[in-house]
Amino acid sequence: MPYRILVDLSHNEQIEEFPEFILGEDDYEIEYIDKNEGPIDSDLLEDYDILLLGNIQHTKDDKKDKFTPDELLSIKKFIGDGGGLLLTTGEGGDRDVPMKKGSIRILYKITGVRRFWNGMLQESSSNFLVKKHNILISDIFTHPITKGITELVLPNCTFFTLSEEDVEDIINTSEKAEFKYYSQVIENEINNVGSVPICVVSKFFNGRCVTIGSSDFLIEDSDFGIDAGDNLKFLENIIKWLAFET
Repeated sequence: MPYRILVDLSHNEQIEEFPEFILGEDDYEIEYIDKNEGPIDSDLLEDYDILLLGNIQHTKDDKKDKFTPDELLSIKKFIGDGGGLLLTTGEGGDRDVPMKKGSIRILYKITGVRRFWNGMLQESSSNFLVKKHNILISDIFTHPITKGITELVLPNCTFFTLSEEDVEDIINTSEKAEFKYYSQVIENEINNVGSVPICVVSKFFNGRCVTIGSSDFLIEDSDFGIDAGDNLKFLENIIKWLAFET
């Protein structure tokens, strides 16, 4: 039975295309909620196994990139009934947009993430690949998603503040990681943040969620995208885990 994946584009997502070439022609069914479509509702979600939210570009005032209470309820029902959520972010995180305005923070009961930090992770000069903002990960925790994975490249990445919900961090940065802040208070300041979570997994009733601080690992690029390191295998593992095959 093919994986049924729904890619949302109605909340100003930056990732506009799922890398379909990772799967065989008979292994997937991918549909899109286009930019001017929506909202996300239960009737729409019930035909799919996995929902992808790929790097929402939040703004301070525009409501189009925010989740309504009805959409939140629909997504909770979808995951709670056994669906899968793949949420990817990137540099800038949630742009410091608060939960009460409907930013991705509002999904914390599902994701286990309360804050997606507004800025970009960087590696020290002794631990980076191609460019400083392409985080090279080799210290990976054991999980079905990381099976067979020895090296990942996660470009333009942010990190998370986790909630007290049931969430497991499976990929952290090295102790040498630095973070360039984009917030108005400390704009462009670079500080050492040490080992911080950049990929976490969580369970919400009967469903599963994977949250990743990078989205550009999904693009077709041999240096830092889907073809770099074990990124392709990593994505395949994610899809299988969200679809309850592992």
